[in-house]
Amino acid sequence: MDVNTVQGNDPAALLLIGAVVALIVVVGGTALLRRRRSLRLRRAWVDKRLDVISRDFDRIAEYAGDPRKPDEWGSFDLGLKATAACRWSEAREHFEQAQTDGAGTRLSPLLNQVGVCLYMQGRFDEALKQFQESDRLAGPLADKRGRASALNNIGVIRHHGGELALALKDLTDAGALAREAGDQFLEGICLGNLGNVLRSRRDYLAALKAHDEALGLARQVGDKAGMATAQGNIATVLHDKGESDKALDGYARALETARKVGYKLGTIVALCNVGCLYREQGDPDRSLKSHEAGLALSHEIGYRLGVVTELGNIGLILTGKHQHERAVAYLAESLAFFTAAGVANGPRQALYGLSRCDDELGRERMQALLRNAGQPEESVADVLDRIDQIRARRPRQADRRRNPFAPPLAPALGPAGA
Repeated sequence: MDVNTVQGNDPAALLLIGAVVALIVVVGGTALLRRRRSLRLRRAWVDKRLDVISRDFDRIAEYAGDPRKPDEWGSFDLGLKATAACRWSEAREHFEQAQTDGAGTRLSPLLNQVGVCLYMQGRFDEALKQFQESDRLAGPLADKRGRASALNNIGVIRHHGGELALALKDLTDAGALAREAGDQFLEGICLGNLGNVLRSRRDYLAALKAHDEALGLARQVGDKAGMATAQGNIATVLHDKGESDKALDGYARALETARKVGYKLGTIVALCNVGCLYREQGDPDRSLKSHEAGLALSHEIGYRLGVVTELGNIGLILTGKHQHERAVAYLAESLAFFTAAGVANGPRQALYGLSRCDDELGRERMQALLRNAGQPEESVADVLDRIDQIRARRPRQADRRRNPFAPPLAPALGPAGA
């Protein structure tokens, strides 16, 4: 070592240290930027999911027994006619009356049809019991169509409740039974609902495969409603994959097909999801128009899940437009149904909208608006308590850098059974 160089100040060593420090700064800065970008993307993902309530094109399977046995059809023909006219309470009365003299293979279809009526009225727990009993009775009779219909409907309700593993099994079994029975119409329904569960599990490839197969079967048997359903479900998968333009085109095709054949349930779901896409794309006025059309049609056919979904979406749009006083009644009714019915997709969004209203209006005004909306006192207290509980668990809400209602992102799941 040079005697004139103070120990520890070797120029080469200092240069090396400087290079290492610079490298650390660059790497650390890059990691920080990536982290911030990831958080921005995550917030965008969460905000979209909290600002809208989308719906799958789920399809309930109706079942009237063996058409080769007209004597068994005639016992609840009046109920079937009322069902076709969307007069659910009247249809239930006819079906329940028919049960008093029903026997054998007639009971399973009767129970299934009662379940269909209850489902449309938003009484999911009661509908589930009817479908389960229908499945139980169809088993000993080797009635594969009856079991497939009941299991399909059980799977749809479990999917609504977020019970994905159970729904996946029910719908897989339903599809297999429909295939064994040679009923391609019913098999297509089961495949479409199975694809919706796979999409909820973020298994997009398997979901697309199921929906493509459902679309093929619908075309093969001339099921126009099935075609609209498959087109809409494919669009939903594309949307979840980030292909919004393709999704919008798919929803437009589904909407056109559903309207052309008078498939009102499919029209409602297409209007809902188109409205959600418009909202995400920054066009709240167009979104509102779509949701209002979906709400009107849901009222027309007595589809309770459609009504409360669109009430929630309209309430969220009004909140975004700073019309908080108008929004409260919409969101409160939506939240009350979702909570009571055990629907997984909807309560978080409705509660998020109500929390924003509470922020802007204050607690006293919020209480008054909830009461004016017809909410009982215990429901008013419950809503406000739930808002307070979430805020207490998420103390960083106040700095507006983290959405307090955002759940951890679920890990992507591979194909079922993987």
